[in-house]
Amino acid sequence: MLRIILTYNSIDFPTWILVDSGADYSIIRREIVEDAFGVNISKLKKSGETCGITGKTSVGEIEIEMKFGTSRKKCVEKIPFNVSLESSKDPPVSLLGRDPFFYRYRVDFRMGYTDDPSLGKFVLYPEEHKRNAKKYKKPLKIKK
Repeated sequence: MLRIILTYNSIDFPTWILVDSGADYSIIRREIVEDAFGVNISKLKKSGETCGITGKTSVGEIEIEMKFGTSRKKCVEKIPFNVSLESSKDPPVSLLGRDPFFYRYRVDFRMGYTDDPSLGKFVLYPEEHKRNAKKYKKPLKIKK
């Protein structure tokens, strides 16, 4: 879990978010969008569908500024978050997925500091890319 401050329309909302390397995209809980930021979710345009632990659901998209870091290193990113358009399919926790966060930051969970698995060290630091990502090809589709 990562302690963050979300900002939308000049409203700050401190919360926790689960950094999920298994999630393609980020998704935010409806209650944050509605209650903290005052957004009417029914007015969000459907941007697609997603499938996760709550099943398949239609989603809208909202871009929210996310602040995190330490007293020495502050980071600010604009993250496109999916929002479930179906209240019964809201995830139990907001997720920070790979796109675009894992392209911009290296995410490590280091266990070498302790024998207790609950006491590992979570480390984030900005990623510096020396190559253009657009030059890489997608993997070939394997025919069955």
